[in-house]
Amino acid sequence: MTDLTIMPENYDNIRTGIVELLKAARSTAVRNVNSIMTATYWEIGRRIVQSEQAGEKRAGYGEELIQRLAEDLSVSFGRGFGARNLAQMRSFYLAWSEEKILQTPSAKSSTTQSLNNYR
Repeated sequence: MTDLTIMPENYDNIRTGIVELLKAARSTAVRNVNSIMTATYWEIGRRIVQSEQAGEKRAGYGEELIQRLAEDLSVSFGRGFGARNLAQMRSFYLAWSEEKILQTPSAKSSTTQSLNNYR
């Protein structure tokens, strides 16, 4: 007895559509993860900066905080949380503090500012 496999005529279209769907889903997932991780790293930097400013100012306080966090976070989460990366997260927050991040491009628009002045 011969095993004949019958494929629908539009098999290639079905396969191509599924491949495109999977590629689009993966691409969207990567963008979402990148966005979430960027926001998370910014928040880590913000918390480090706020902790440094809220505590007593003494030489080395910030470096000691970053070093201790690096040790503890590396144990819990593995690579990516060394002192250098945490210092970069801190710098990321300082470079893009809340005042520098606008909700929408229109918030920076001169038209929007003019309308606000008009009111």
